[in-house]
Amino acid sequence: METLKEHFTYNLDPDQAREIFIKLDSRLKELHSEGKYADITSETIGFVEDYDFLRVYKGSNEELRKKNIESLAKLAVGTYFSLPSGTFYDYSCFPTENLRNYFDSIESNIPVVYPEDSYYREVLVNGNMWYYNDYLNTIKKQAQGKGNNRVLTYSTPQGKAMTNKEEAAFVNLAFYPIIISLFVILSYMIYILVK
Repeated sequence: METLKEHFTYNLDPDQAREIFIKLDSRLKELHSEGKYADITSETIGFVEDYDFLRVYKGSNEELRKKNIESLAKLAVGTYFSLPSGTFYDYSCFPTENLRNYFDSIESNIPVVYPEDSYYREVLVNGNMWYYNDYLNTIKKQAQGKGNNRVLTYSTPQGKAMTNKEEAAFVNLAFYPIIISLFVILSYMIYILVK
């Protein structure tokens, strides 16, 4: 059985890592709703049918729930930070205070689902303990409530450009057909005048 640590020693794709952590977050929420908690390190998460927690215990309480959410967030941040270097680091047992102090330099390596996504800052710096999927749903609802339709367009090149704060990305899409149309009309007018 492959552990998460083994997986990330050869797989350096941050988008795939993000998908794994989103699934683990859903599984963690499910465990907590069943009154269970997990031992969370890169060696206690393994691939069975999908990545899952290998050590699960009964008797979850609010303190253990918060510790699990924080440990999974630290594991994710450590993974994202270490992927570009090719050397995997497990931050799940790293003191949160140390991560809090260096978070600004680490944050740029964390892939986000939405531009407003600051989940790991919320958990590790601000101490707000909620599940990642719940956080993403809250952002999505807020964006839809504001009439922001860009949230669902990130899979297009223009949408990806929007995540980099390039507000003119959608203008480029309409700009070229307008220029071509004007050029055709102008060419036709010149043709008629010359004829």
